[in-house]
Amino acid sequence: MRPNLSSPFEVFSPASDLIATLILGSGALMLLSVCFAAFALGSHVWSRYQTRVWKRQKEDWDAQIVTVLAGDLRPQTLTDTVPKKYYGSFLEALMPYATVVDGAEKQIIQALAAPFLPRVKANLSSRRSLVRARAVQRLGLLGGPEQAAALRQMLDDSSPRVVERTVHSLARVGGAADAERLLDCLPRLAHVDPRHLSSSLVHLGEAAAPTMRAAMADDERPPFVRICCAETLRELRDTASVAAAAWLLEDAKFRDMLQFPKVTASLLRLLKHLGKGVHGPLIRAYCHAPASFVRLHAARALGQLGTPEDEVLLGALVYGDESRWVALGAARSLIEIGSITPLRKLRTLDHPRAALASDLLLSFDQ
Repeated sequence: MRPNLSSPFEVFSPASDLIATLILGSGALMLLSVCFAAFALGSHVWSRYQTRVWKRQKEDWDAQIVTVLAGDLRPQTLTDTVPKKYYGSFLEALMPYATVVDGAEKQIIQALAAPFLPRVKANLSSRRSLVRARAVQRLGLLGGPEQAAALRQMLDDSSPRVVERTVHSLARVGGAADAERLLDCLPRLAHVDPRHLSSSLVHLGEAAAPTMRAAMADDERPPFVRICCAETLRELRDTASVAAAAWLLEDAKFRDMLQFPKVTASLLRLLKHLGKGVHGPLIRAYCHAPASFVRLHAARALGQLGTPEDEVLLGALVYGDESRWVALGAARSLIEIGSITPLRKLRTLDHPRAALASDLLLSFDQ
């Protein structure tokens, strides 16, 4: 009988199929790895190419923008050469100029941006908050008062980021009439540095000062809003706010440092820059406040409004205050009022603050 020659292959065929599958799988993975590597390399090359193209394009636009600002080229002549698909890149090239120019030059930058702003305004209705925030920022920097109406609608946006950008932008292109509406939005931005917000609110101008003073004195307003108002009035150098700040600091509510310490610190900063010597006694009372940053600002205010009679008080803060920052502030104020005897004595003692006094006197002696 003829032997069955197929039986050995039948025994080993499953193993052969498995080996073939592993070989094919390894080959596929290797091919996939090569594809990924090629894609990554291609993306890197493309990115570098795009960066070079953008750099050359920006250099070309910068040269032409400077020419337009010099009056040697009409704005429309430049904007007519910008492809519509590159409008975003062109506006980004304009942004640095918009932050530093003013007057007639600002109007020229706005004229360069004007043909593209309708597309920017269309992005205000985007579903993505980042796109809306960028559109708001561009309208505020590159637009004029005609953009204020669209920006006012964005104050009710669901995204705090968009609201923050809108406050900055509307303060630039709006006016004093927008002050109350902007203050109503500030509680949503309590995570932002008040001085960052005040640097924009100051663009509302002196006409907004009465609204700011009323809000600063209104104990129904959140402390954060009152701080923003105090910082804005300080930057506006609104001397009428000094009386309001002094009246508030004399109020019994502000004597309770646990309730309004940050508002108190802002009021002391305002007095430091705009107050007079008559406010010295009021400021001295806050050098003993429970909150260290209130003591710090009170001590620093005495550097501007104090007299040599404050030498003992400031010296005591340098020697014995638990906060090194308060001691440093008091030491600087001693130098500012010309009373450095406590510091000269301190640097000769075996005292933890001796090095502080020595360092400050070194810069003073030089």
